[in-house]
Amino acid sequence: MKLTTVAEVIAEQLARDPLRDFFSFWDAVSESDIDALREALDSATREEDIQQFLQTHPKYLIQHLGGGHGRWIIPKQRLGAQHVTDFMIGERDSMGFRWQAVELESPLAKMFTKSGNPSAALTHAIRQIQDWRMWLAANQNYAARDRGEDGLGLSEIHPDVGGLIIMGRRATESEETRRLRRQMGRDAKIEIHTFDYLLESLIGRVRSLEVHRKMLDD
Repeated sequence: MKLTTVAEVIAEQLARDPLRDFFSFWDAVSESDIDALREALDSATREEDIQQFLQTHPKYLIQHLGGGHGRWIIPKQRLGAQHVTDFMIGERDSMGFRWQAVELESPLAKMFTKSGNPSAALTHAIRQIQDWRMWLAANQNYAARDRGEDGLGLSEIHPDVGGLIIMGRRATESEETRRLRRQMGRDAKIEIHTFDYLLESLIGRVRSLEVHRKMLDD
């Protein structure tokens, strides 16, 4: 039978997707989501607070992604017996899959000490992603293999997987520490952001969707 609606097309695609349980309808966001994320960030006092919130509302983690063929969010992805990512997020475009391994730290954590050295929390986060990359270098085939074939189902993942560290708040940064974290991120090939990055990405997405809907209405 011929599919006649977008919803039917998506349902048919998801039925064949081995990662369908982790698929996210990324554009189902509105003004109320901005308020919810802002309140969660302002009230969180521990990493566990924001971890649990994002597991319940995973779409807030992927608003910076742009893959037009889908987005996926896998919480607590195990990499062998020793490693567990906070999240593995993926997108797919015309070039294929791209993945990011996400490490969260507390929204109250500082990235640098008063003397300008990387904090223990930031050093730990970077090491985590480096450990995950080393594991992938030794187990890439297993990680990329379909789940139906006893793999992890991380299609096309590679050992130099993108890393994303999210910690702290922008209000605690200075221009100098902001420059330092950007340089560290470039050196380690890891994106390092405060939690405000998630909020700003969500705000940008909601505003973009509002403009798009208004253009369709006009």
